[in-house]
Amino acid sequence: MVSAAPPVITATPRVVALMPTWNAATFIEPVLESLAAQTYPNLQVLISDDASTDRTPEICGRFAAAQSWWRFTRHEVRRGWTGNVTALLQQAEGDYFFFAFHDDPVRPTYVSRLVEALTANPDAVLAFSDIELGAGTKAYLELERVHNRLERATRMIRKKGAWWIPNRGLFKASAGKRIGGVHRHLGGEYSADWPWLLHLALLGEFVRVPEPLVRKDWRKEGLSHSWRGTLRQKVGVSLSCMREVRSAGLPPTEEIAIHGEIVAHGLSALWPRAREES
Repeated sequence: MVSAAPPVITATPRVVALMPTWNAATFIEPVLESLAAQTYPNLQVLISDDASTDRTPEICGRFAAAQSWWRFTRHEVRRGWTGNVTALLQQAEGDYFFFAFHDDPVRPTYVSRLVEALTANPDAVLAFSDIELGAGTKAYLELERVHNRLERATRMIRKKGAWWIPNRGLFKASAGKRIGGVHRHLGGEYSADWPWLLHLALLGEFVRVPEPLVRKDWRKEGLSHSWRGTLRQKVGVSLSCMREVRSAGLPPTEEIAIHGEIVAHGLSALWPRAREES
């Protein structure tokens, strides 16, 4: 286990890693070690275990006990991924936050590089990096240098490319608090990070750091493998997107335009041939 000294409190922004865990004992230690190895000097790690039935609480508790800047809590009753993430967001206090997913290790410079990128752009609400995926590197380019809010929303709604990569980035705490969390919807937790990222894109720009600072390993235990893309799930997540747009406080003309994009995307997802025949 890699150990690190408590951070020195400086004028640098306070960053909080929000780590939701559940039954991750077989693969979580490399992620914990990667957080302990961060070079950034003002970082806190909050771990919230969602009633795991394996050794996850024991492993996380051991890491947290070794470092004064970590805090570990455990729920006795499962809240689900969205409930666990939202609970972490509500208790965190800082300038910047990021979701430290229990199966995605990060490089030692992950926090410092993303803080640099986010601090350098006052119009940005989120900074993210490329990721290591398998034997290669994957990047999300769709929102790069997109300054127009309506265009950012349109591109996020259409979900071209690896739209989920920014969810492994650093975001402003004020934006996260304003949104209030990652919300469960009519379809459960299916693609719940999509409405969350859409709302963030309405609040500000996304900045890409062109370095692979995160490693993503797709696992059969992962939440996304349980999603089947049923009608209920697709309708539920589209309605959730519309709810996020309504709560963003946009001018009526923009809100109507974005709702139209959501409806169009939803119809194309439900009936792919409709777009081909139009």
